[in-house]
Amino acid sequence: MSFMLRSREATENKSNHGFIKVIACIAGVILCGFFVFSLVTTNMQIEENKQKYQDLIDQTDTVLEENASIERYLTDDANMDEYIEEIARNKLDYANPDERVYYIVPSSY
Repeated sequence: MSFMLRSREATENKSNHGFIKVIACIAGVILCGFFVFSLVTTNMQIEENKQKYQDLIDQTDTVLEENASIERYLTDDANMDEYIEEIARNKLDYANPDERVYYIVPSSY
C-alpha cells in the first residue's frame, strides 16, 4: 500500500505542476503584453513632447529675432521715429495719408 500511496502522490504533484506552469505562462504573457503596451504609449508621448519642444524652440527663436531687432534700434542710436514707422507699417498695416497701398491677391483657377 505504501507503494500505491507514493505513486498516487507523484501523479498528483505532476498534475499540480502542470497547472502551475499554465498559470505562470499566462501570467508571463500578460506581463509581456503590459510591457509592450507601456513601451508603445511611452514612445508616443515622447514623440508628442519632442514636437512640442520643437514648437517652443521655434517660438523662442522668433522672439529672440524680434528682440535683436528692437535692440538694434536702441543700441545703434537709430531714429525712434523710424522704428515706430516700421512697426506701424509692418504690424499694424498703417500707411501715410498720401500713400496708396496695393494688395496683390492671387488669381483663383
